[in-house]
Amino acid sequence: MLAGCEGGIPDPRGAVVPPPTLAPIEAEVLVPGSRLVLTGTGFLAPPAGETQVSVISGADRLSWPPVAIGAGQLRLAVDGPVGPWLAAHQGAPITVQVAVQPGDQPTQGVASARATLRYAEALPPRLDDVELPTIVAPGAHLRVLGDGLLSGNEGRSSLWLEGSFDADDPDAAGEGRPITALLPLVQRFDRNSGEVYLRPGALGLAPGLFQGDGILLTQDAAGVERRSQRLPLVIRQGPPRITGLTPDPASRGQIIRLRGAGFLPNDGNAETATVVRAVGVFTPTGKAPEDVRFTFVAERWIDHTDVRLAVRTVLGPEGLPVGFGARPGRFEGEVHVELFAGQQRATSAPVPVTFDIGPAAQFVYLRYLPGFSDGVARFGLSGAEARLRAKILAVCARDYAGLRVHFGELPPADWAEFVTVELGGPDPNGRDLFGLDNSPGKDSGNVFLNELLGGLNAETLAGGSLAYGGVFIESFFTLSPDHPKAVYIADPRFDEVFGHFAPELGGQPYVAGGPLSTARAAALERAVDALANLVGSTVTHEVGHALGLADVAGEWHNPSDTDGGLMDGGLDRPFAERAALDGHPPARFLGANRAYLERLFGL
Repeated sequence: MLAGCEGGIPDPRGAVVPPPTLAPIEAEVLVPGSRLVLTGTGFLAPPAGETQVSVISGADRLSWPPVAIGAGQLRLAVDGPVGPWLAAHQGAPITVQVAVQPGDQPTQGVASARATLRYAEALPPRLDDVELPTIVAPGAHLRVLGDGLLSGNEGRSSLWLEGSFDADDPDAAGEGRPITALLPLVQRFDRNSGEVYLRPGALGLAPGLFQGDGILLTQDAAGVERRSQRLPLVIRQGPPRITGLTPDPASRGQIIRLRGAGFLPNDGNAETATVVRAVGVFTPTGKAPEDVRFTFVAERWIDHTDVRLAVRTVLGPEGLPVGFGARPGRFEGEVHVELFAGQQRATSAPVPVTFDIGPAAQFVYLRYLPGFSDGVARFGLSGAEARLRAKILAVCARDYAGLRVHFGELPPADWAEFVTVELGGPDPNGRDLFGLDNSPGKDSGNVFLNELLGGLNAETLAGGSLAYGGVFIESFFTLSPDHPKAVYIADPRFDEVFGHFAPELGGQPYVAGGPLSTARAAALERAVDALANLVGSTVTHEVGHALGLADVAGEWHNPSDTDGGLMDGGLDRPFAERAALDGHPPARFLGANRAYLERLFGL
């Protein structure tokens, strides 16, 4: 097992290690295969050190090796001699002792806690109740109450249904159909409660009434099966239903949350699926209404009450997006859900809906690669990387201010389609490019929302173009006149700004938290601002390409220098403009480029 339950343990060699602590121990009845979890602090695993656990009762001591060690958690398996030892000391106060030996220190830290550990070789199952809503939808999770529930390494528990099912429509599903169904436990809360999944194959999908018995079945770690007493059960199964759609409005590429009951996962092995159909009238903004039909396949299943749909489009015959979300406007009509399980099918009652489609928006995810941090280290600014990344976001927001284009360092949770820009260290193309949109072709009109500006694009490679995309921070060193591959726009001010900190320019790297003179603090602020603008304006320039710029027929950049245009070619964008150095105005989207963005994303 992993030697770290909580993401790994730091190696403390060479540091003073505080003694461990152990929190009070509370445990349910332990059985063969159980896991006892100890919480505390200061636990170590090799190579950082060694953690030993013992249980002590009077003069009797047993070593209990952990099966998993995290910095704040230990897991102990009830196996081997542990069970008989616990049985021999049943009900007696026990001391649990944890000894931690750091790898390079002679002293050992010890923590202990008192506990009364209960143990049983076997637990007879008992079924007290199955909590049922008035109407149960297919795929529901039902809470089981009783005793002796097992899970994980202990064994398994299931609810056995035995009886008959009377469908509300006898012609569709039969009358008095015999039912025998095993519903495995999907979650155990404690020995007395858990949840089972009312899988579609148990009662089918048709509305109706189950009458019969429930039995709690367990199989322990040794394979021994046990049964509880019978418990009379009556289950009223209803159809799936829709209770709400959010958010409203939504835009192309956005995720819609559908709430209700009875939703099934899209699972090829189980042959289940959830499909949503909308029928009604769509009125595009400023245009005449149209009769429409749309179909959505649930893209993400949360549980039987919650699925996620995506407002996706496809390319029509004219090469433009068509489908729900292709144009802003209002849909008025009905929505219903269809469930599929093998050859079975169930349909919810239609729900009247008025739903607005908002104008297009574009989200951009900045994915920082490990090479980016290596590049920041070359600039001597590792201690300010968090500040640098925050300012890069601010630069991106500045350049797209007043537009529905948004940037973040995490994939947006509420969007299925978004641009991803990878920020790395060196240019994998070997050309020392500052950045590259490596998506194929020119996306005029921003037909595609989900380009990846990063990695290797096979289609671009096959077309004979440079294939590795993203933003490459180490390439900015070619702005130094002394660099062996110095670019035409190299500027002595590059060395002036970054020479305080970049080792290869003779600087001393900034260390976070260290003392700073007034002059060095000012130099740090200037360097971080300049690098944030270099990186951020490169991001916004490459994203401009992804959105379909420059807005000049057949051109990727403005055909001539527009004096401050963000979509100018590389040689027309000097260092001071790129770095917004010492009050120099940053580049902007000008003229036709800004007008293009306003048409697509204007507020």
